Amino acid sequence: MRRLLALVTILTVVRTTLLTEESRPDPRAFRRYEPPGELTAAERDYLSWAQHHVAGVVRVARVRSIRHHCLALGSGLSALAVPMALAVAAPAWVPAVLGFVAAAGQLGQQVLRDREQSLLGHQQAVRLQKALRVFHSESDGPLSAAELRRRFRSFRDTFETTKEEYGAPILAVRGQEPAPVTGRA
Repeated sequence: MRRLLALVTILTVVRTTLLTEESRPDPRAFRRYEPPGELTAAERDYLSWAQHHVAGVVRVARVRSIRHHCLALGSGLSALAVPMALAVAAPAWVPAVLGFVAAAGQLGQQVLRDREQSLLGHQQAVRLQKALRVFHSESDGPLSAAELRRRFRSFRDTFETTKEEYGAPILAVRGQEPAPVTGRA
C-alpha cells in the first residue's frame, strides 16, 4: 500500500509540475495590440480575430504538448515499475497492469502524434505572432491611410500564407486529407 501511495504521489507531483509550467506562460510573450484608429471596421475585426487565432493555436499546441508528456511519463514510469513489481514478488496482476499502462501510453503516442502536432503548432504561432508584431511596430511615425491599407494587406497576406503553409503538414501528421474545394458557396 505504501508503494502505491508513493507512486501516486510521484505521478501527482510530475503531472502538477508539467501542467503548472506549461499552462501559465508569461503574458508578455504574446502581447495584445490595439489596432490603429484609421483602419476600417472589417480590418479591425480581422486583427482582433488574428490575435484570438494565435492564442488558440498556442492553446491547442500547449495541450498537445502536455498530453504527449503525460503519456510519455506514464508509459515510461509504468514500464520501469514492471521489474520492481517482479522483484518484490507483487501479485501477478500488478506487472500485468503496469505493462498494459505502458503499452497503452505508447499506443496513444503513436495514434495521437501530439509531439509533431505540438511542434508544428508552436512554429505556426511564432510566425503568426511575428506577422502581428511587424504590422504593429514597423513605422517611424504616423502613416497615411493609403500606406496603412497597404501594410494591412501585406500583413493579411502573410498571415493567411502562414496558415496555409502549416495547415497541410498538420493534416499530414494527423493522416487527414485537406477538404476538397468545390467552388460552391
